[in-house]
Amino acid sequence: MTVEAGPSAARRRRRKRAVWIAVVLAFAGTAGVVTFTRLASTPASSAPPTPPPATTQVARTTLIDRIKVDGDLGSGTPSQVTGRRPGTITRLPTPGEQLERGKVLYEVNAVGVPVFFGGTPLYREMKDGVPNGDDVKMLQENLLALGYSELGVASGKFGQKTASAVKRWQKSLKAEPTGIVQPGDVIVVGGPVRVHAVTAQPGAPAEGPLLTVTGLDRLVSVELTEAQRRLARVNAKVNVHLSGGKTTPGTVREVTAKTVEEKPKLVATVTLDDAALAASTEPGRVTVEFDGEKRDDVLAVPVQALLALREGGYAVEVVDGGKSRYLPVLTGMFAGGMVEITGDGLAEGMTVVTTA
Repeated sequence: MTVEAGPSAARRRRRKRAVWIAVVLAFAGTAGVVTFTRLASTPASSAPPTPPPATTQVARTTLIDRIKVDGDLGSGTPSQVTGRRPGTITRLPTPGEQLERGKVLYEVNAVGVPVFFGGTPLYREMKDGVPNGDDVKMLQENLLALGYSELGVASGKFGQKTASAVKRWQKSLKAEPTGIVQPGDVIVVGGPVRVHAVTAQPGAPAEGPLLTVTGLDRLVSVELTEAQRRLARVNAKVNVHLSGGKTTPGTVREVTAKTVEEKPKLVATVTLDDAALAASTEPGRVTVEFDGEKRDDVLAVPVQALLALREGGYAVEVVDGGKSRYLPVLTGMFAGGMVEITGDGLAEGMTVVTTA
């Protein structure tokens, strides 16, 4: 159903709407009454001309459901380091200290406990003849990376060559060269780490929680609601708005349930794709823009162009050749201040009235 009217009729309708608004405002206070009285007492012949309505065009575009969520740029969630070597703590690192493979993280009884890289923690005593395993292979890979080439290859089998390499490595740490590795002799982490906080004190027992570490990568942690989870898919691309106005692409690394300030939270971890920019950016608050549902090749108008029909539903006011008419439409996706619309006779490029 369409209703045609000339531009003068449309302007009269908008004037009537403005008068009714003035009447409503008149009940709100004296100023409204004065304004309404002045408008009523002004001769019709001296009334200013009604300005033409603002218009826009029906566009064919792509709509993307986006949300923006505040996050923190840092080095990720700190991980707890727990000491397992019996004895007394004789040295601890300082917060901010960075450690590569083989570097000593702390000392027990004046003997260093270094960092090894891997995904398998030490859980048993390793010596010549121990059953093959991933923990043995991890030990061998680290010794090879540190230059103990007599091992040959990381086979996962602990033999004489491995025992010999272990003894040389133990001498470098000023430890007794037994050729045996105990679970508390190294700390296994996924890669280079930065000391986040130290909770233990020198002179205290070395077994138990000692400190926390983070990775060296700049990561963004974003707390999400359950409703927002659908937009934070692993490997999804996002835009990260940094302080100072810079925007850089990022990638969702993981979405996990974590405890933050003793409350369960859904946390998305985002990496910055530009490694150089990430390294030069100071920690702080950022905003992450997640993309959700996407609609390609749809007709859309600003939300302000929609008119609610008295009988229900929506319409747009189409202006064509000096005349205007109301064209009923069905609404689809809303995104970024735009709304997808469909309807009989609707076409790209049509001029429609909007309030802004």
